[in-house]
Amino acid sequence: MLLTYIDKIGDWNPQLIRELKGRFKIRNLSIAGIIAISIQGLLLIAFSGQLPIDYDAIDAPPFQYSRYCTATPPDKSYAPYKQLQCIQDLLGNWVINWQLWWLDIFKVLSVIGLFILLVAGTFLLIADLSKEENKGTLNFIRLSPHSSQNILLGKILGVPSIIYFLSAVLCPLHLIAAWQANISPSLIIAYYGVIIVSCAFFYSLSLLFGLVSSRLGGFQAFLGSGLILMFLFLTTSVVLSSHEFISHTPLDWLTLFYPGTSLAYLVESTYIPVKTAEIDYESLHQFAWYSKQFWQNSFLGISFIVTNYLVWIYWISQALNRRFRNPNATWISKLNSYGISASFIIITTGFIFQSGRRGRFEYHIFDNLIVLQIFIITFTCLLMVALSPHRQTLYDWARYRHQNPENPRSLLRDLILGEKSPSPLVIALNLALMFAYLIPTTLIAPLKHPFSILLGLFISLNILLIYAMVGQRILLWKLPKPALIAAGVIAVLMVVPPFMLTILELTPHEAVTPWLFTIVSLAAFNRHLDTLTMMSVLFPLLSQWGLIALGSYEMSKCLQKAGASETKLLFKRT
Repeated sequence: MLLTYIDKIGDWNPQLIRELKGRFKIRNLSIAGIIAISIQGLLLIAFSGQLPIDYDAIDAPPFQYSRYCTATPPDKSYAPYKQLQCIQDLLGNWVINWQLWWLDIFKVLSVIGLFILLVAGTFLLIADLSKEENKGTLNFIRLSPHSSQNILLGKILGVPSIIYFLSAVLCPLHLIAAWQANISPSLIIAYYGVIIVSCAFFYSLSLLFGLVSSRLGGFQAFLGSGLILMFLFLTTSVVLSSHEFISHTPLDWLTLFYPGTSLAYLVESTYIPVKTAEIDYESLHQFAWYSKQFWQNSFLGISFIVTNYLVWIYWISQALNRRFRNPNATWISKLNSYGISASFIIITTGFIFQSGRRGRFEYHIFDNLIVLQIFIITFTCLLMVALSPHRQTLYDWARYRHQNPENPRSLLRDLILGEKSPSPLVIALNLALMFAYLIPTTLIAPLKHPFSILLGLFISLNILLIYAMVGQRILLWKLPKPALIAAGVIAVLMVVPPFMLTILELTPHEAVTPWLFTIVSLAAFNRHLDTLTMMSVLFPLLSQWGLIALGSYEMSKCLQKAGASETKLLFKRT
């Protein structure tokens, strides 16, 4: 019977069977089981050590204090920081808050599981791709008749299979702790759903990283898993240690990519008073309270976290399918870029209308728009990297574009949807799509000068388009590492101008026009809009349009020259 099921799995996904046979060995399973049992044993010993101890009558201290006791100390000045006094009932048993004790175990075990699944799983996936690339077997896998989705799914399910086994051994204690902490079984199932989709997201992202960074060799596995480790460490520290990790800005969107965020709803469902668990749980209670002001229900909040993951899993899977079959292709297709931009701006803009604790709501909305502008800058830079073809690809497109059987004469269609065409027009359309969505958003916001703020955003997008043209033009040059040089030049253009203006102590309020030539031009449209004049805005705007027109003309002439046939060039020389 078992062999029958194995054969069925092999027919459905041969790559999965290949990975499982190479990893499900007695030695590997034994090591994983020992690690899981050791983690549970050490965890129980550590938490048992925080409970009161029965001393002999002679050696017994006058008082014992613990986080899990229930009595208020008569003299708090002698009690340890935020500890409660331990007392006994009439039978001599210690009165312990067992629900809190088990909740702490549940929380720690959840965080440990997250780190093991995401960091170790990411490392194994990237290292496996690097190993396949070095051995040359990855090209044979690409030639398989099975779809790329089937092959990559086999990688995701098979490569970290030992990590899945280790997590399964940790599950019984995790479920017992959740049950003893009075967490709803339905919420536990929802939490496991979040863990599953978060693994799908990070594992898909790690596969894409492994495919696009194959030149890094063996270092790419350490780099990819190190970035995930840093992200988890920072978000875990902020969520569990800070009482102010809800920023009420678009930065809160980043917390949706941390699966531990859903723990807030599980902690809230236990109805443990905030003051009882003040050391670790007050921020989680605050997050759940703020979230419920909008979602009103824990399952709706968790559903939003899952939906955010699923949206980006879909787009990453599209990039994976494209990059897996053609390693030389751009990361994403131009058609998919419009959907990615729409998803990005719709999700991030929803975080603008959050009430800040301090200051007027109008100023808080304006500050949120500045944060959103930074997000747009970062996202556009990623679009430049993902969509900009290199020199040889552009030369081939310019020379053989007319031989394309699909609309050979439609240059505009090829620039918008073509796989090998230059990227500036596509990036301009993506910026236009995002700006079109921001227009009604800004107009309905409680702002005194919405049109001026829209103008500031528009100027910033113009500068981003200029940078995209500069980057694509550098990729046309014959350089040893054009992508690295283009990234460095764009970084200098973004950072140096505002840095120099700051050193010269030219604030946006004192000198508006220079700031309109920087990437953070929206800073010039601050609360002091009275200093703006028609010329101070019109001159930078016309200058930027002139640069865009000049850059477009120069690039078109360069591509026309590249598209000339070799015979034509030979006749011109003779």
